Amino acid sequence: MALADFSGVIPPEQSTTILKEAVRASAALTLGTRYPMGTAVSNMPVPKTFPAASWVTSASGRKPYTDIGLKTATLTAEEVAAVIGIPDKMIEDSSINLWAYTRPLVAEAIARALDDAVLFGIGAPASFPAGGVIGRAIAVNAGTDALDTVNKCMAQVEGQSLDVTGHAASRTTRQLFRGLRATTGELVLGTTQVDDYQMQSVYGSPISFVPWHYTTGANPATFITGNWKYLVIGVRSDIRFEINPSGVIADSAGVVLVSGFQDNVTPAKIWARFGCALIDPVTPDVPAGAKAFAKAALGATSGTAPTAFEPDAEEAEAPVRSARK
Repeated sequence: MALADFSGVIPPEQSTTILKEAVRASAALTLGTRYPMGTAVSNMPVPKTFPAASWVTSASGRKPYTDIGLKTATLTAEEVAAVIGIPDKMIEDSSINLWAYTRPLVAEAIARALDDAVLFGIGAPASFPAGGVIGRAIAVNAGTDALDTVNKCMAQVEGQSLDVTGHAASRTTRQLFRGLRATTGELVLGTTQVDDYQMQSVYGSPISFVPWHYTTGANPATFITGNWKYLVIGVRSDIRFEINPSGVIADSAGVVLVSGFQDNVTPAKIWARFGCALIDPVTPDVPAGAKAFAKAALGATSGTAPTAFEPDAEEAEAPVRSARK
């Protein structure tokens, strides 16, 4: 197995496989609008005014004028990367499919980094929306139980003249839905078809359970719902992959963690580019721009104050994911 076979641009069919696996692992890629980017910077026209139509009440009546002004949403392709060490014995063993070994690890790394930046604003490039989706979402009081809280969040979005297209929630909240049944006996946590695979759903909309931040502290939020069409993820098609058997892996301080020559480990790096934009769409009820997302703490009791994007001191200094259950 020649190392040169794996360096450079990943073949299109393998690049597509990585993106598909990353999509399934990422709430942002699963629920948001994926926008192909042909260049490093792409400008999307979006409406800034909502047009209105009126009846013409006479045969000679003049047709009414309406404004449909446009503004620009800019997507800047930013680089996300991962470096891994592949044991040389796996490269030398022809019975091992090296790509099958590395691909799911790479997809998971890309998905988690993207969700951290897009959903929570953690580690995000400057061109990404500050605070992420959770920072722009409208806070909603908790309901009588998790399902009632979901309903209240959906109502908040619908009150902006927007339809709910999906939900994102902490993996630890799945237990709140798993045993719930409707009065007619069917499970509340259902399934729905998304692209070429099935996802779990709540109230008919797909729900993505992912690793989460800000599940504890003074103002936790473990659930986001909204019209995810207005979260736009720009995707560059060129995913690059490089292997260097003599390379080293170092941390941010320059300390060598892995030496390819000394440790019989071959460093491999992969990088891709994504852009992100959050749009406040103009609607009949909110012509100045609606907020497409709402958030709440699913495990909170009824009457709990609205959640806010205010991480506690420990999370602000060093964000740590909540433990999975």
